[in-house]
Amino acid sequence: MITSTMIQLLLVLVLALCPGVYCFINQASNNVAIRKKLQPPTRTRAALAPSAVATSTSTKQTSGELLRLLIQKADVPKEGDALNNQINSLVQALISSKSSFTPTTCIDGPLFASIHFIGNTPLWEKIGAGAVRNIKGQKYTLDDNSFTNYAEIWGDNLCLKAVGKFSDIGPVQPVVDSNNPFSSITSLFANKQSSLLPTPYDYEARVTGASISLWNKFTLNLTIEGTGTVRVLYADENLRIFLSPTDTNVTKGAGEWESEGLIVVQVRVGLVYDDWVDNL
Repeated sequence: MITSTMIQLLLVLVLALCPGVYCFINQASNNVAIRKKLQPPTRTRAALAPSAVATSTSTKQTSGELLRLLIQKADVPKEGDALNNQINSLVQALISSKSSFTPTTCIDGPLFASIHFIGNTPLWEKIGAGAVRNIKGQKYTLDDNSFTNYAEIWGDNLCLKAVGKFSDIGPVQPVVDSNNPFSSITSLFANKQSSLLPTPYDYEARVTGASISLWNKFTLNLTIEGTGTVRVLYADENLRIFLSPTDTNVTKGAGEWESEGLIVVQVRVGLVYDDWVDNL
């Protein structure tokens, strides 16, 4: 049985749905009962998307190996330090490559499931019943510059969702030619005209609302406001690496939800959960 106090906590947990987004929530309470237990379904694999990101052969190979290990971790989340260390090493290699990315193929699209993080354990990683499969991730849609942050607590029987709008901020460090004092300006202009964007690259995210769904039948809408920064360190069609450049805090009821420097690695949902049905 979920008490009203627990429901209040769940409402606050909506704040933790997305790295780098500041949310301010008006709490509410309600009494609900959870009687249905979701059994983890069998996972199959979707086909890998072809690479359209500007990377070298070695970077593509690194991305492929990282993807393989992330899928392995999704199958067995408690693989241990050895696997995590391998993943961390490959993540750092991709970040160091400073590869350009195409938003239309690397950001826009389906849900990307959050599989791995580097840094202090965020609250959204801790929530959820261990007896069932819980998917957490983000979906970005370029047509209307909207995003959805999704987190399951008891499979899709009990899940949280936050929605909002995002916009470009731009490259974190524009390329500057010491022999050309106008190079930083021309570089920024070129980035806006090109389909390829450099990394690291920042987006501003503005949360506009949220909801809690129970058994896909009952929905409790929440009032949320907030803005934050999502920094893209690497992105291709199959996986992406985001950074929270600052601490994420709430103004009511709790302290930090994420720490500055948290890195989150996400995988296109169909590669790890081929039975996923997109209702977002």
